[in-house]
Amino acid sequence: MPDKPLEIALNVTAEELYNANPDYKAFQEGDAQPMGVTFQGYDFPRFQESKMVFKYPNGEFLIDGVMSVIAYDNIKTPNSLLTDYNITFIYNKNSDGITDEDAYKKTMNLFKELKDKGWVYNKDIGSPRLSEKDGFIFTLADHTSSLNLDFTRTLTFEEWMQLSNIQTWQLRHGTDAFMDIMYIRDTDPETGNRHYLMSLDISDPIEVVKQTVGADHRDNWEKEYVRLYSEIPTWRLQSETQAIEMGLKIQQDQPDYTLPLVLEKTGIDTSKFISIDPYKITYEEFIKRSEAGEDMTPYYENQTKPNKPEITSQAKGRCLAGQPCPKSGYWFTLAKSDSRAYFKQGDIMPDYPNNQWGEVIWQFEGEKG
Repeated sequence: MPDKPLEIALNVTAEELYNANPDYKAFQEGDAQPMGVTFQGYDFPRFQESKMVFKYPNGEFLIDGVMSVIAYDNIKTPNSLLTDYNITFIYNKNSDGITDEDAYKKTMNLFKELKDKGWVYNKDIGSPRLSEKDGFIFTLADHTSSLNLDFTRTLTFEEWMQLSNIQTWQLRHGTDAFMDIMYIRDTDPETGNRHYLMSLDISDPIEVVKQTVGADHRDNWEKEYVRLYSEIPTWRLQSETQAIEMGLKIQQDQPDYTLPLVLEKTGIDTSKFISIDPYKITYEEFIKRSEAGEDMTPYYENQTKPNKPEITSQAKGRCLAGQPCPKSGYWFTLAKSDSRAYFKQGDIMPDYPNNQWGEVIWQFEGEKG
C-alpha cells in the first residue's frame, strides 16, 4: 500500500481525482450505471485498507482503514464535477472484530478532532429545536428521526450502547462541506465478534439542496426549492409536535443559518426561516385546518404571513412585478400557473393581484425555449 494517503476533494473532475493519486491506480474503480451515471473511486481488499485525506476549504482530516471511495459522476456532462462522496472504513483494519468500548472511544476521538477543526452540528431546517440532551432522548424513540444527535455532545459509553445499530450524525464545515457520519453495528453469529462498518457521506452545498428537493427536480432545484420553502415549516412542526408529546422542551430561540447558494439563486435567506409555533397548534390540527381553508397566519412565530422568498441584492435572475425586465429570456412566477413566458429586456413584468401566493416574483429560467 502506498505511503502517501489517498487524497480526495469536492468539486474536482474524475480525471483530476485520479491524477492526484497516481500511486493508487491499481485500486481505481469506474462502474457505469444507467441514466448516464458512473461510480468513480477506489476499492481496497480486506486487510489492505488505505489511509485517506479529505481536503476542504481551510482544512483537512485523515481517515485510516478506508475500504472504498465512491463518487457519482454525470458522464452526460463533459468535465462534470464530483459533488458527493461515500467513503466506507473500519477501525480494526488489522483484526477481525472490535470491542464496543474501542469503537466508542475511536468515534468520540474522531468527533473531537472534527469539532476542533471547525465542524459543527448540521441541524437541518426541518429538525426540531431541542437541547443536546433532549436531542439524544428524541433520537432514542422508535417513532422519531435518528438524525438529531449533536456530535459535539460527548456521549457516555452507556448512552453509546443505547443507540440503534444504525446511527447517523449530521455535520457541516461552514457552508462549504456537509458530512453524514454513520455506523452499522453488528455481531458475527459464528464468531461472536463485534463489527462497526463506518461511512462518511460528504457533499457540497448544491448536492445537499438537490437532495432536499428530490431526484425529479435536480435540474430545476431553484424553482422547486422556492415551491417547497413554504411547506418546510410543517416538517418542523411535525417533529416538534412529537417532541412535545414526549415531554421535551422546544427551544424556540435556536437560530437557523444562511445557505449562501440558496440566497444567491432564490433570494431566500434560510437564517430568517419562520417556524409554526408548536405550543399554539399541533401538526395534525394545523394540517386539518389549513386543508379546510383556514388562514393559518396567526400560528406562525413572530410574523404576519407564512414564509415567502425575500428579494435581496444577492438574488440573481429575479424581478418584482411592475419592474423592468433585467434580461431577455424566459421567465416564470409561482403566483400564476403556466406563467412561463418570454420577455425582452426593459419589458414591464406583469402583476397578478389577489393571487394565493402573495407578492409576484418573476424568476429567470433561460434564454432559450
